[in-house]
Amino acid sequence: MVVAVVGIVVSMGVSSYTGWQKQVHLINGKEEIKSVLVRAQQQATAAMNNKAWGIHLATTSYALFSGDFYDVDNLSNQVWDLQGIEVLSASTTFADGAGGRGSDVIFAKFTGLTVNTGTINLLVSSNSSVTTTIDISSSGKID
Repeated sequence: MVVAVVGIVVSMGVSSYTGWQKQVHLINGKEEIKSVLVRAQQQATAAMNNKAWGIHLATTSYALFSGDFYDVDNLSNQVWDLQGIEVLSASTTFADGAGGRGSDVIFAKFTGLTVNTGTINLLVSSNSSVTTTIDISSSGKID
């Protein structure tokens, strides 16, 4: 009887711990993406290399790039993999300012403003019910 009760308690503890780990992993991924978004905005505001700066989203990765558009072959792109986390609908995350949708947010030189507004939806790969969001407004505010 005691062994059965201990087994039940341990299985509940492992399940709770696993859920907590996924939540922490998702929060860390969100904060890392927000940090790179802020870096892109700061580099654009400073007109680093006399260019705009942006972020390109893919389902399982994201990239920091310079210029007015994302060039996958540009060797200066900095790419990070999202391990265990996915971007939901990455290719249609942001409004492009011309009535379409895309996977890039580009911050303008000197102002740090963007026409690419939208919400980045992140989820844990193994459990799509564990989600979080990052909002980007036209004023460049990142929440």
